[in-house]
Amino acid sequence: MSILQVLFAWALRSAILVLAAAIVSFAVRLKAPSVRLAVWTTVLLGSIATPILTHSLPHLPVLVNHAPERHADVLPSAGEHPAIPASPVRDLPRNRVDDPTPFDWARVAVGLYAAGLLALLIRLCVGVAMSLRLRGRSRPTGQSTEDIEIRESDELSSPVVLGILRPAIVVPNDWREWTTAKLNAVLAHERSHVRRSDPILQLLSAVHRALLWFSPFSWLLHKNMVQSAEEASDDSAIDAMGDRAFYAEVLLDFMRRGVHRANWVAIPMARYGRLDVRISRILEGNSSARGVTRVGGAVILATGLTLACVLAVATPQGPPQLQTSAPPAVPAPQSKAQANPAPKAPAPMPPRQVTGYLAALGSVTSLSTVHVKPRIDGLLKTVDFKEGELVKKGQLLAGFEPNQYPSLREDVIWIEMQITQDLHQIEQAERRGDTQAIAGLRAKLAGDRAEATRFAYRQNVVNSQSQILSPITGLAGLHLIDPGNVIHADDVIVVVTEIQPIAVVFNVPEDNLSQIRRRLKAGASLAVEAWNRHNTAKIATGYLSAIDNQIDITTGTAKLKAEFQNEDGALFPNQFVNVRLDLR
Repeated sequence: MSILQVLFAWALRSAILVLAAAIVSFAVRLKAPSVRLAVWTTVLLGSIATPILTHSLPHLPVLVNHAPERHADVLPSAGEHPAIPASPVRDLPRNRVDDPTPFDWARVAVGLYAAGLLALLIRLCVGVAMSLRLRGRSRPTGQSTEDIEIRESDELSSPVVLGILRPAIVVPNDWREWTTAKLNAVLAHERSHVRRSDPILQLLSAVHRALLWFSPFSWLLHKNMVQSAEEASDDSAIDAMGDRAFYAEVLLDFMRRGVHRANWVAIPMARYGRLDVRISRILEGNSSARGVTRVGGAVILATGLTLACVLAVATPQGPPQLQTSAPPAVPAPQSKAQANPAPKAPAPMPPRQVTGYLAALGSVTSLSTVHVKPRIDGLLKTVDFKEGELVKKGQLLAGFEPNQYPSLREDVIWIEMQITQDLHQIEQAERRGDTQAIAGLRAKLAGDRAEATRFAYRQNVVNSQSQILSPITGLAGLHLIDPGNVIHADDVIVVVTEIQPIAVVFNVPEDNLSQIRRRLKAGASLAVEAWNRHNTAKIATGYLSAIDNQIDITTGTAKLKAEFQNEDGALFPNQFVNVRLDLR
């Protein structure tokens, strides 16, 4: 087996592992980042072990259907004469000038793979060297947390974990000016990385990505591991602090500073993902800092490695080829006309013209159905309609107390963080006795507070004008959310269905479609009657309003729609009726 075959077999088995983990995570809705990280770590270990298992365990043949091969060496049947063997033809000497050497694509593919692997490994080694150099240039602070050394550096703008075997937490040189709550949040976040051995796992994942750089699933696996690790560390910090808004402000400050050295093999606190997505996840409050239990970790590890072993030993194998001796004798036909008589084509039938009523089975459907939802998140205070009764367009349906605009959330956090920084800087300037700086900082603080007041005013305007009105006139269904619940923009409060007028949809054979179209083009108004299920009583009378733009090839019918005023409300959505289309 060539090196290309080994690599592609490994990439295929690894892709199946990643896809299986993604499908299972989506199916069971894994929300805890620590559990998702355990799943992706198991997938990584299983993928790395796959080549070893493939070459050390006995293969398990898996039957794969292939197209049967035709064998030319069959014996002639009775009544047939064996073919006369052709005379052998001697091979003429070839001219080497006219016979060029074929291009070796396999060698080119191996060269491209080696070039990509070498580039990624060089980048990884440079990152490791830069990380070790930065750690060596950092200064010890004389403090530690859970036996993890804390160091400081002038070259950093946000905290980072440096080191593989003995990682250390390196913080910017202004860490002594932080509040106790901010320092505790940073240390809780970074301790979580060290406890889970994230530096070693992410380095291992980077090596795995370099070996399978041509497979997009190796890049997806590395991305999911990094993202799950950061979310799990965020949850650990929130669980230690208990204040999501403050932690969001701390993280927002570091993320705005940025990470200036992307080639580090390290875990900076301010990396990964979009700013708004990460901050929104923290503020939504649906995260959980629960770790993986020993039993849960053992189940995940056993399941993943079992699947890896099955994929490693599975070897596709085609079905056994059956060697046939001689085909059964087939008597020669007397004549071609007697063997294959030409079938007679049926005479075309003209379309049947209906001169009375055309009967069909129809279904009552609403002309307009609206799922009433709020535009933003908030608290449902009152429900102001009666279930099952008719509501008018513009009628008040519910009282709603919305939260802040989603677009204002980040701005409010930013303004509050600026005010906190202004107060801290004023306090430092007062200690130094710098009156000029104090005056400038107080002017900036006044501007930030005015901006915060404007945001608060805009939020109060929204809260005071919160009403949910009916967009159409129709029948209100059962209310789906009770007052007092917090609702989101995708939650349906009630479904309003228009019933006056209402429609009935039914199918007619395609043979009658041309006749109906001619009647409509001539200006005729085709009446449609709706009868009950037993065809014993007429419910309502309406008129044909529309014909669908295509014929259903599976049934050979066309879909038609009739409109009824339904002033008495006799027709109800999704009701089955018998339809009579008047073609007289």
